[in-house]
Amino acid sequence: MGYLSRNDLERIATCVFNDYKHLPRLAGQQVGHVDPEILACGLCGLHIDHFHLSKDGLTLGMTAFKEIGVEVYDDSGQPFFYYLDGRTLLIETDLKDDPTQYGRYHFTTAHETAHQILADLHPTDRVIQNRIIYYRGRSPQYPIHDWGEWQADNLASALLLPIEVVHGALRRFNLERGIDVLNRIYRPKEYGLFCEMAEFLGVSKQAMAIRLKRLGLLKRDYLQNPYALADVEKEDDE
Repeated sequence: MGYLSRNDLERIATCVFNDYKHLPRLAGQQVGHVDPEILACGLCGLHIDHFHLSKDGLTLGMTAFKEIGVEVYDDSGQPFFYYLDGRTLLIETDLKDDPTQYGRYHFTTAHETAHQILADLHPTDRVIQNRIIYYRGRSPQYPIHDWGEWQADNLASALLLPIEVVHGALRRFNLERGIDVLNRIYRPKEYGLFCEMAEFLGVSKQAMAIRLKRLGLLKRDYLQNPYALADVEKEDDE
């Protein structure tokens, strides 16, 4: 399979979202956010199961595209084999059970769904079809060595936050023009609206910020270090 660009992945996500909006269960509704479980199960015909996927708790998701046995763990930490059927997503049960991890749970579900969508688009690619996917929640670093993970991350972002949904949420929270500076210390009003928007869409603040930046709707991001803005302004004054 050749590498897909972000534009390619956006086009795939747009087609998937158009199908999602026309699901019978969403008929007549204004679709203001994407439920990744409905996307995976209701649209893509996948099944979701929840177990502990690793001893260290760092493996968040797992899937495969053919029948194969994988090792998972019960609540006491004892391993046992689970037989993936090629259409099942395994998600770390701690994500499902912890309300504070709902954004991470949603992204992990979308990420594993993205792998299945990409595998469906390339059914004759043996490298893809023979893989078992283990997702540990870390975005691929540059230079990129695992383009499969890069593509799944970017497709997951576009599936969870389609352009139409993002613009609708920006209007809903009075941020139609986007966000110039995201900073909880120096721009608390915009930051508060941003947090409400992320919660409404069911994503983490980090996932929301990344998506807005990629769409050109967030110019300066100080989500991780709000005091960096003061350092920049101090340098400008010197």
